[in-house]
Amino acid sequence: MSKNKIVKLTGMMFLSILALAGCGESSEGTSQGEEALEELPEARFEVDEATPSWEQDTDHPAQLKWYVNFDWYAQPGWGADTVTKKIKEDMNIDVEFISGNDENLNTMLAGGDLPDIMTFDKNLSAASEAPKFALPLNKLAEKYDPYFIEHAAKPETLQWYTLDDGNIYGYPSFSATKQDYEDGNVVGDQVFIVRKDIYEAIGSPDMSTPDGFISALEKAHEKYPTSDDGAPLVPFASTALDITNGGDGAYGGTLQDFLSIDPTVNNEYNDRDSNEEYIEWIETFRKAYNKGFITNDQFSDNDNTMKEKLGQGRYFAYLHSNTKGLNEFMSDNNARNPEQTYIAIDGPKNSSGEDSTFTGGNIGGWTQTFITTSTEEPQKAMELLTYLASEYGTMVSTFGIEGETYELVDGKVEYSKETEELRNSDIARFDKEVGLGSYWFVGNDNYAIEMGQKPATSIRQMVDWAQDKLAPRFEIEDIDPISGSEARNLTQLNTDRVQALVSFIQAETEQEGRQIWEDYLQARSNKGWENIVEYRNGKIAENIEKLN
Repeated sequence: MSKNKIVKLTGMMFLSILALAGCGESSEGTSQGEEALEELPEARFEVDEATPSWEQDTDHPAQLKWYVNFDWYAQPGWGADTVTKKIKEDMNIDVEFISGNDENLNTMLAGGDLPDIMTFDKNLSAASEAPKFALPLNKLAEKYDPYFIEHAAKPETLQWYTLDDGNIYGYPSFSATKQDYEDGNVVGDQVFIVRKDIYEAIGSPDMSTPDGFISALEKAHEKYPTSDDGAPLVPFASTALDITNGGDGAYGGTLQDFLSIDPTVNNEYNDRDSNEEYIEWIETFRKAYNKGFITNDQFSDNDNTMKEKLGQGRYFAYLHSNTKGLNEFMSDNNARNPEQTYIAIDGPKNSSGEDSTFTGGNIGGWTQTFITTSTEEPQKAMELLTYLASEYGTMVSTFGIEGETYELVDGKVEYSKETEELRNSDIARFDKEVGLGSYWFVGNDNYAIEMGQKPATSIRQMVDWAQDKLAPRFEIEDIDPISGSEARNLTQLNTDRVQALVSFIQAETEQEGRQIWEDYLQARSNKGWENIVEYRNGKIAENIEKLN
């Protein structure tokens, strides 16, 4: 899944809509979700915490609607691919997926006519309003499927998402726990790649220092002025910027992670933007731009356009913030010319030469999935979440069917020859016909890694490169304000920030560039920066308490 496609919801708009809809807690202080539990039917059989309820509920057919708040999410139809055929066979269930955007989400929540299940970005304000439209998963599990709490869900994740009322309303996708890190079942998603043929032709230089970086770009530019199709070869580029909406690509947090600048110091927020190591590397990019090694397309091309150029081998070096999102384009490039494959190498480092430090996933994950108060099939909905979150369901959704799409060899998955070939040659057909990885809403991808899940061949070396550079940073998760004046100020500051970054890189002199950046840092205080830092420190303290 491409997380760059995440869309953002204006918190105050959502809160206003909920107010107009008359949502709220009861006079006794219980949530609407808790109250709705009283109207739910009893379980169809005696539940057992040692056995997932779907195994006992196959005689009862059900149809569910599942809303996914990403308008790019589309599936060929329930039962059309290998994964959903198997789920339908196991559970006697049909699911209609509906995709949409924030406007659709707002309309549904305001009207109160909700689908059975909903999935959206955990950072939306709607997630904090879940007690008003969602059933508590812990209570549903107790009533219908205790296997969810006892075996399917991760204990650390449940603790993270338990609210003050003691309930858990949403379960995340891609939640990585401390145990997952300790077991080595996490992967990195940040990478510095170079075109292997050019890199080796110029002597495989060290590009981790500012001088070495510029020197390598100069050599690549001189030796390879054009790509295969005659277009000018661009010596360096980075994840696309979104200047209008404050998206810094890989020039912000990703670069700071490469430089191993700690996001907190003494359990308080660390202003990495003012770190001299970071500023020195922005200055390095300014030098590269003025030498023609970074082009203006960096500031105008969107993410897909830049990846398509990667698929055509038009860049020498590339700093990227979403390795998994490169699979299709690396496959295209390797099919076009296997001699021009891209490989990961050490990218920018701090002046001490310390290894880069990345996260291998958050405990909060990416999205949250909720069972709504509108569902008429609460038991089947709970059973489906249990199925997908469990180890068994993870095997189905990630690997398919043993003996058909994979075999177990010494306890590890090995894809069949046909599955592996299709996965690496035609990802669109693979998604449509097989569907592995398409039903990620509550899945345990860390268990999949434990069972042998490997990245696609085209990006495997890149992922392996980051493997020994991963560490959890749970304390800084979700520390940004999502509503109120702080959120509005932060939105404006993010836009100011990326505009200052671009102006710094495009500045003619170092003095001019540094002054632009210093002016931005100083101007933050006029837009509530100190209040944002105070808010972040409060959230960091809360996170540390939750972790303990």
